[in-house]
Amino acid sequence: MIDFLENLQRTGERFIDVIARSDRDALVPCCPGWLLRDLALHQGHVWEWARHCIEAGTHVDQSEESVIDERLPAWLRDQLDALVGLLRATDPEAPTWTFGPKPRLAAFWFRRQAHEVTVHLWDAESAVGTPHPISAELAADGVDEVFTVFLPRQVRLERMAAVDEGVRIRLPDGRTYDIGDRASAEVTGDPSDLLLALWHRLPLDVLTISGDVNAARTAFDRALTP
Repeated sequence: MIDFLENLQRTGERFIDVIARSDRDALVPCCPGWLLRDLALHQGHVWEWARHCIEAGTHVDQSEESVIDERLPAWLRDQLDALVGLLRATDPEAPTWTFGPKPRLAAFWFRRQAHEVTVHLWDAESAVGTPHPISAELAADGVDEVFTVFLPRQVRLERMAAVDEGVRIRLPDGRTYDIGDRASAEVTGDPSDLLLALWHRLPLDVLTISGDVNAARTAFDRALTP
């Protein structure tokens, strides 16, 4: 079983370390228009927002407060420590507000925040060097989260049109997920690459496609995630 809280703590610390030792003016290639400081502010505000949502038991607006470069690492540390501390004191089975499917339990936030910072660590590392792949177990769970949480939400919020002719994604462990009702192609690959392609961090070319390549490209080009 994945220890999401431990992943959040460890990966969050790695993210803060990248921010602390890097040029905040570095471009983040997979987040057009963002510099490293923008990514840092986004991640810190997400940690703060998640904590406030859990504490309030309902949706709250996310802060857009700016933080000067000199304070960024310490501010990030404060936000990470506060969220991890709250989650350590929270029963994962406790009912709370989430934007995921029912049942809406605090466990959602353990998982979501672990995946949030995992992808953003990859973003930060890609801005200053060569990013490390995501562990296979965590990445496979991230793929599952895309299909059980984000894809239905994107369709429900009309951010993405329903797909007719689509694609099947197959993980190395045999689990499959479909984009669309009629899969005319199958996409396989390393779980880290699959997850990052679904989040539009890597091109489809890093994966193996069997069947209709154009259908696969069309499916992956859609707004599968926010």
